[in-house]
Amino acid sequence: MEILKGLDICVKNSAVSLGKFDGLHRGHRLLLHEILEKKEFIPTVFTFEMSDTPQKYIYSQEEKNKILEEIGIRREILFPFNEQTKKMAPHDFIRDFLVAKLDVKYICVGEDFHFGKNRDGNVGILKRYASEYGYDIKIFHKLQADNETIGSTLIRKKLEDGDIAKANDLLGRNYFIEGTVIHGNALGRTLNMPTANIVPDKSKLLLPSGVYASKVKIEGDSQVYKGVTNVGRKPTIGRYDIGVETCLLDFDRDIYGKKITVEFYEHIRHEKKFPGLDELKNQMEKDKERARHILKNKFHNMM
Repeated sequence: MEILKGLDICVKNSAVSLGKFDGLHRGHRLLLHEILEKKEFIPTVFTFEMSDTPQKYIYSQEEKNKILEEIGIRREILFPFNEQTKKMAPHDFIRDFLVAKLDVKYICVGEDFHFGKNRDGNVGILKRYASEYGYDIKIFHKLQADNETIGSTLIRKKLEDGDIAKANDLLGRNYFIEGTVIHGNALGRTLNMPTANIVPDKSKLLLPSGVYASKVKIEGDSQVYKGVTNVGRKPTIGRYDIGVETCLLDFDRDIYGKKITVEFYEHIRHEKKFPGLDELKNQMEKDKERARHILKNKFHNMM
């Protein structure tokens, strides 16, 4: 997938879906599958560069790129959100960027998409200029599930509440975290339970602290592994930095420096401080058995 940033770009023959696409949830998938059906054009996603603000995102930019490429998107436009672009009038955005820079032939967008100065641009304006600039447009209504509108805000709320099952359902896939395995304090190996530690991207929205049943994919390995993942601060050993630590079940290989993907399935328990390491080890054994039970028969290719 080609990734283009900034305003100084020039591409041809684009079928474009526009939006923030945080989470790339089930509603977003409808838009993306629509542009993938336009075989005569290049399926292109227009989205915004992630801002350096306290806001957390369901997926980091790197994770989002991975999903888009898996879906089959061939081109991603990362539009800068700065003082210059915030002042761009809606018509100028259509004429000078979508038409002049992207050579847009087809637009697919959700009904609530806004753009341009003061967010004055909307789907009505996109439709108004379609004939003049020679593009077709399709507008999708919000997708509903259980009388709720599927959207990034709702999914973030479910994740923050620890409702991983509902969040996964709304996403249409399992919420995951990617990262490179780093050296920890070797406590897991001391307890005969080696773990893989990763540091999430700083933009990433994390689940509440606790222990979760997970599955793990390792870079360069087609196998999928069962896991028990702790998200949190490791209170028993006095560590108070947020981390993601996974014990891979039935696994004993050195994967330091490897990129892994940890997918979350079900909450097992809340994080707690134990009197000592023996009590922690006993609880970890129980966590592993609980994870085995949760993940049993879920994946035919699991060990």
